[in-house]
Amino acid sequence: MKKNIHYAVGARPSRLSLAQTEDAVKVLAGAFPGTSYRVVAVETPGDRDLTTPIEASAPDFFTRDLDDAVRSGKVDFAVHSAKDLPQEIAPDLDWFWLPTREDPRDAWVTRSGDSRALSPSRAVRVGVSSERRAAFARKSFPRAKLLPIRGAVDSRIRQLLDGRFDAVLMAMAGLRRLCGGELPSGVDVKPIPLDELAPPEAQGYLAVVFRAGDERLVSIRTHFVKSVRFVSAGVGDAGLCTVVGRRDIANADAVLYDALFDQSLVSSLASSSQRLVPVGKRCGAHSMTQAEITRLICDEARKGRRVVRLKGGDAGLFGRLAEETDALAALKIPFVVRPGVSALTAATTGTGLLLTRRGESCGFTARTPRATGSETPQVLFMSLRVAAEEARRLQAEGWKADTPCAFVFDAAGPREEIVKTTLGEVESVVDDDRPGLFVVGRAASRRWPRLGEFAGRRVLVTCSEAVQERAVLAVEDRGGRPVRWPLIRLEPRRLEVDPSAYDAIVLTSPSSVRIFFEASPCDRRRLPEFYTCGAGTDATLREYGVSSDVMPRSDFSAAGLVEEIREMDLRGRRVLRLRSAKAGPAVARALKASGARVDDVVLYDNVFCAPPGGLPPFDDVYFASASAVESFLAQYGASKLRGKGIYVMGAPTRSALPEPRRKLSKILACI
Repeated sequence: MKKNIHYAVGARPSRLSLAQTEDAVKVLAGAFPGTSYRVVAVETPGDRDLTTPIEASAPDFFTRDLDDAVRSGKVDFAVHSAKDLPQEIAPDLDWFWLPTREDPRDAWVTRSGDSRALSPSRAVRVGVSSERRAAFARKSFPRAKLLPIRGAVDSRIRQLLDGRFDAVLMAMAGLRRLCGGELPSGVDVKPIPLDELAPPEAQGYLAVVFRAGDERLVSIRTHFVKSVRFVSAGVGDAGLCTVVGRRDIANADAVLYDALFDQSLVSSLASSSQRLVPVGKRCGAHSMTQAEITRLICDEARKGRRVVRLKGGDAGLFGRLAEETDALAALKIPFVVRPGVSALTAATTGTGLLLTRRGESCGFTARTPRATGSETPQVLFMSLRVAAEEARRLQAEGWKADTPCAFVFDAAGPREEIVKTTLGEVESVVDDDRPGLFVVGRAASRRWPRLGEFAGRRVLVTCSEAVQERAVLAVEDRGGRPVRWPLIRLEPRRLEVDPSAYDAIVLTSPSSVRIFFEASPCDRRRLPEFYTCGAGTDATLREYGVSSDVMPRSDFSAAGLVEEIREMDLRGRRVLRLRSAKAGPAVARALKASGARVDDVVLYDNVFCAPPGGLPPFDDVYFASASAVESFLAQYGASKLRGKGIYVMGAPTRSALPEPRRKLSKILACI
């Protein structure tokens, strides 16, 4: 992203719209330093017409004039409450959601001190602005008189205070944004639990709308969307889905699944918080058209969700994969495709109907009568040694010399390489005898597009196994090709103390959390408080049924925790600080300075390691710890970092880099 770029941002003129647009601008300015933004107020039909019920209004009631301002170039993009967007956006416009979500709940709003406002026995006057809220109000207060309410959030509050209503149902997101995170004075606000009144999926999110094809905004969107995973689920048996495919499903926000496989796979791996959408197509019975499926994939990705498109068999064989990936590529949204077990291999290798047998058959043809196209690509399993001979044979059979072909070496491995040429040039390319696949035909001229922040670059992921999976997800989310190359192994030490004897335990990494729970013999019902250094450590803690009692408010690091501890009075409290052998004493010193009695205990050692063989080809490298940096430098030297992109989890990791590389590194949080 270039610096010193200025944007005109469209927003409705209400106080809430202007406030939430400022929130959006802060997110964008934080992600793209050097950019600046000027907010332009534009009225929409929803601002001018305060009488038409929302249910009876046009789909673009709150967006029409802003859309026109975007089209005309008066503004570069517009910011909306995501729930105000029409279900279908005009084809000349594009959009995405920002990742930060305000409180999605609805709330009862009454005048301060009016204890009778929500009494079921009274015929209270309730202001409602949608059928969803009206139905909930009817159920909650059968005697209530439901009245339509329109206008901006501050206008609705004024109507309540003026006595036109006894209670109003409103979104918590609007109340908080309008008042800078606080709740408005003069009223009482009672949030409604999500399991009592489910909000629309868009409630609390902000959306950005821009001209389709505007490369500046497409580039900005790349920062906020995640790669779509096309997972080949196998056939017949849920066990035929690959390990990485199962991982993708477990980590997805939304799963769009076909009908041609064991659907127990979805129910066994998906959680209640995931959006599960059946999109299977069988002959004569389509739950969705292909165009609808493709649009849904794109829309879910634009919302910033980690989407899995789950296909039966192998996604690349007769699965209309290209139609879905082409749509994502047109929007510059990255994607990953997982190969899988197809019906072809299940029906032949799995049953004994072998398609190749020495001395009997040297190959086979796979076709479908439904597909169109005149060419059947050739795939030869072979070494380069005989490639020239095969190329001559194919030309003798009628294949033209300019037919595209490709050699694929170490497919899906850390040293994967694809060499493209033509049949007539094969002999000049052959210079070794590595085994590989020889692909002949137009298929050999294509490759998946390189999209996302990493644009298909190979990223060396050096983390220990404890954080390897999350780092791989983070790289894939941004369109990179992770190369697993762990350089640190964590070796736990025997824990000689009883954690339940302390008032608090300090853990400052996800690895320390996992090792603690694996090593600790204590009764989890008697665990003390936990002090952690940030959201990633806290998220890992929650996997074990507990959460942080003390955590930095913004600086998610050991240094941030030290600042938090300095404001605490810990006199008389016993605190157990558990750390790696490489961690410094700063946290223990801060605890003692605050009055705590501290036992500083080494929980594990960081041991240098590396996969066998030399470094594989890579474009970028990701370090999640200072120890990984030290291991890389010790085993390969700083010169191997020259010309490479360097990404680190945080400032402590960055500080371990040599000075020239330190300034060039970028922060990439993986948790």
